[in-house]
Amino acid sequence: MIHTCFPHSIIATDDDHIGSANIAPRYLCFMSQRTLLYGIVVLSVISAGISGSLFSTYLPVIAAEMSGGTATKQDVSTMGSFAGASFLIGWSVGAFVLGALADRIGRRLALFASICTCSIGVLCTAFVPTLAHLIAMRFLTGAGAGGILLIGSVLISEAWAQGNRARMVSIMMNCFPAGFLVAGVIGGNVQNWHTAYLLGGSTIILAFAVLAFVRESDVWKGSEARHETQHVARERVFDTRYRKDLILGVTLFGSMLIGLWAAFTWMPTWVHGMSNVEDAQRNRGMVSIVLGIGSMAGALVGAPLANRIGRRRTVFAGYVACVVLSLATFQLGLTPGPVLFGMIFLLTMAIGVNQGVLSTYIPELFPTLIRGAATGISMNAGRLLTAIGVFFVGVLVHTLNGYDNAISTFAAAYVVGAIALTFARETNGQALPE
Repeated sequence: MIHTCFPHSIIATDDDHIGSANIAPRYLCFMSQRTLLYGIVVLSVISAGISGSLFSTYLPVIAAEMSGGTATKQDVSTMGSFAGASFLIGWSVGAFVLGALADRIGRRLALFASICTCSIGVLCTAFVPTLAHLIAMRFLTGAGAGGILLIGSVLISEAWAQGNRARMVSIMMNCFPAGFLVAGVIGGNVQNWHTAYLLGGSTIILAFAVLAFVRESDVWKGSEARHETQHVARERVFDTRYRKDLILGVTLFGSMLIGLWAAFTWMPTWVHGMSNVEDAQRNRGMVSIVLGIGSMAGALVGAPLANRIGRRRTVFAGYVACVVLSLATFQLGLTPGPVLFGMIFLLTMAIGVNQGVLSTYIPELFPTLIRGAATGISMNAGRLLTAIGVFFVGVLVHTLNGYDNAISTFAAAYVVGAIALTFARETNGQALPE
């Protein structure tokens, strides 16, 4: 949470007498500060979404240029597999490192480092001469994007420790696909992919907004002070008492990510292959836009459900919907048009429900001084498997005779998540552990 404009609590005390005249300005100032924090984090998450989806939007074009003017389906699949896997591996490594760093030096500086890493990776991608350089920049970009989403979820959870965490974190996390929408708009209007990446990298300005306006989380500072003054040993992320929650966090988020990234990474290319030459660019951009809108709609639906019926039941319903809608989207033989785009919207809406609620649920499982590291491991250990999954979608395209069959295969991951959920505990209505 960022620093407030007043020196003491917004809660009324005897010194406040009636209190309303004094507390109201303080409360409004507190809310304006917190709103500013939320806006910066949301924009940072959108920038991470742009960095993740801009590549898939321009993949056929990039592959053609690097192949000397034309690219076969094999060329596109190979480039997509290596670059996509590199991005996700970088995401995992970045989240592990930056999450642990956030527990040690604070959320603010770790968020600054994450935005810089992601934006620099995007800017440098505009100038890559070879596939090897592209893979390296996708790794760097992924490392920063992973840090942004992880630290953003922790920051917002702590800023709304006494408020509606589910709604605020869910909306924030699903602003990542809002970056897909922006990438879709860029892809539909900017033909040159070098120019598109320069536009995408302009989000580095958000790093300086963090330094200028964001202050350290009060929850983190309070926990640090308590451990120091009371000589309490810091919790360790691999302590046996946290082991079950850590394993469940990895399984739940990892299973969702495998299905999500297999679909999101390859869906624009899948639709591109089904489109007429004159409609291909427009349809790729439309897919990215629908991915963004659907995921944001899922955030709006998921948070009220999670508060009403609990985290576990909401996520279970999301897993079931993801399985059914994945099979319907990729196996009914649909062609680009309103029906297909409508199915993509419903699928990404279900994914958005799960991503938002799980991003709220996992930080609620762990105490403050290991929350960054534990959430980073939970949200990103499975991403290493996701990287393998994304890579093998490109490989399985030929084995299974098409992107539709290859992507559908990875929907089985949602079933694994639904089973793991039966062993998880409910956190709805409980305070964040200190």
